[in-house]
Amino acid sequence: MDLGLKGKVVLVTAASKGLGYAVAETMLAEGARVAISSRNEESTRKAAEQLSQGGKYDVFHVQADLSNPAETGRLMDQVLDHFGRVDILVCNTGGPKTADFVNTTFRDWQNGMDMMLYPVLQMTERVIPKMKENKWGRIIYMTSTWVKQPRQSGVISTMARSAISGLSKHLSNELAPDNILVNQVMPGPTWTDRSKEITSRLAEQRGVPVEVIKAEIAKEIPLGRYGTAEEIAQAVTFLASEKASFITGASLQVDGGQIKATV
Repeated sequence: MDLGLKGKVVLVTAASKGLGYAVAETMLAEGARVAISSRNEESTRKAAEQLSQGGKYDVFHVQADLSNPAETGRLMDQVLDHFGRVDILVCNTGGPKTADFVNTTFRDWQNGMDMMLYPVLQMTERVIPKMKENKWGRIIYMTSTWVKQPRQSGVISTMARSAISGLSKHLSNELAPDNILVNQVMPGPTWTDRSKEITSRLAEQRGVPVEVIKAEIAKEIPLGRYGTAEEIAQAVTFLASEKASFITGASLQVDGGQIKATV
């Protein structure tokens, strides 16, 4: 199936590994031109080399710590200078400290907002003008099922991602007249480095093996397993495509059925 992404310019952040890397890889396979970023220079460069497959694919990379507004601005400057535009923005960010509210300091809240919310606003603002000019654009926010079903020790992530969820819905209405579609993808448990870190922390707190925690979480999922980064990436790529041209303002759960709500 031709998804109509050939030649489209895609920016995927936090893309040196995990979900971001998988999204970049899937977009490239559809013929898109891709820019990636992550906070580590070496990891970003290596990811770009792997993704390009020896020059087969067009991959541009920029090291940027999104919690630093100056670096986020530099990222956008370089991508826009290189490609001239961003057709598809996939806002993917790292996760903050995991803790319950009573163990969260004001500095923790500040760090979480700096990491997850403010750079999303900054990047969104920069891509909109060219999308409006071209009357075509896709903005996809990677959030989490936690915005619908909060989990233990996830208060910072839940709050920040819920703010992005509200932003996504608002922008979908504001930008629709310019054919700019805005959606959020809410991954459920996906076996990435972030999931490994969370399960390891919970296992240490309870004094049990990591496999016990992993099995408990998998038991909550009707499909009986964690998802893969590639499965999330396929959903993101579909939303970015011409095949999803009548979908905006949506919140797509990719969670193996974990969320039990009817809507």
